[in-house]
Amino acid sequence: MAYDLSQAGVDARLLAYFLAVVDAGTITRAAKQLGIAQPSLSLAVRELERQFGSPVFDRVGRRLVLNETGHALAAVARQIVGALATARATVDARTSLTSGKIRISAPPSLTVHPLNPAIEEFSHRYPGVRVSVLAQAAESVQDLVLDGEIDMALVIEEPGVAEYRGLVVREIGLHESVAVLPPDMPVPPTGRLTRASLASFPLIVSEPGTRLRTLVDEMAADGLPVRIAAEVAHREATIPLVVDGLGAALLPWSIARLAGRLGATVIGVDPPIINRMLLIHRPELTPAAAAFVDTAFTHRDNALVPEPSPNAEVTDPPT
Repeated sequence: MAYDLSQAGVDARLLAYFLAVVDAGTITRAAKQLGIAQPSLSLAVRELERQFGSPVFDRVGRRLVLNETGHALAAVARQIVGALATARATVDARTSLTSGKIRISAPPSLTVHPLNPAIEEFSHRYPGVRVSVLAQAAESVQDLVLDGEIDMALVIEEPGVAEYRGLVVREIGLHESVAVLPPDMPVPPTGRLTRASLASFPLIVSEPGTRLRTLVDEMAADGLPVRIAAEVAHREATIPLVVDGLGAALLPWSIARLAGRLGATVIGVDPPIINRMLLIHRPELTPAAAAFVDTAFTHRDNALVPEPSPNAEVTDPPT
């Protein structure tokens, strides 16, 4: 027998009182264990029966014996009260964290944004919890999360990537890459730079195998006159080279906007280079890691999702 508590209007407190009487055997003993007056508990039991429209106990002398309805209700009540207790313990664990450690893997562009704002907000709420950000090879991230070596990872979704087996996958926004040109370069009327136009500049690229380097290699394979002026191991080293006029580059918007503040010309690419940002983690999280996920998603509509580049319209990535 199941009960619709929303229609019955049953207070969870009444269910807890009811179970206390079931376990104690008498209202007198249950009231003493609960630390409330016996008349108050008697009223609570009668109110429970009134709300369900049926007695749940048979009175045998001073003892209360569950009848058939009472047995059915007790089974459901234990599930409800137990679930509420679990929920309370979970909330308490997340709001009273005083220590702990969270290990997160993220590529450099996602560390700049959206990870840094999330860590800053989380640290304000839980100053005793240490957050470690680790750079890992993309191909090993899933195994590291599954094996528990890291708690979660931020990744950029790639077309054709296999499913994230056994992991929770959360989309946290869009990741755009744009063109960064030397200062004072004219911006096309369209507000975007075609790949053919980009290939007219000497290019500063990252090492082979990276996502944006692969895109440059594809441009060359398509017959565009790609000229590589420099190859750098760290994207941050690209910015001063562009600002000094050595060449142009493709950079994630989270990094490109920093170059724009130093005088570089930042412009969107046609067609846009847009991918989804994903957070992956195991279904079971430590209280500290679960609190971090909660904090991150509290800011999904602002801090976690950077503003679009000024010269590129952000649209959904192609499927």
